[in-house]
Amino acid sequence: MTRPSSFMVVLGRIALAVSLLALLGAWLTQLTGGSILGLGQQHLFNDAIVLALLGIAFLVDAVIHGMEKG
Repeated sequence: MTRPSSFMVVLGRIALAVSLLALLGAWLTQLTGGSILGLGQQHLFNDAIVLALLGIAFLVDAVIHGMEKG
């Protein structure tokens, strides 16, 4: 893998990990009825969706750049 594609893989994995944390936080706020760090359930669900899409996009970009011949 080339250096830019390796960097995009790292970004994709980080974005997906943070997305999972946001999703778990949203579920926790649903159970408790409160908020986490001032963020409500709907906000955390929206954050999880956006971060998951970004993570997927980063990984697709890594695959595309990894297939390029240098």
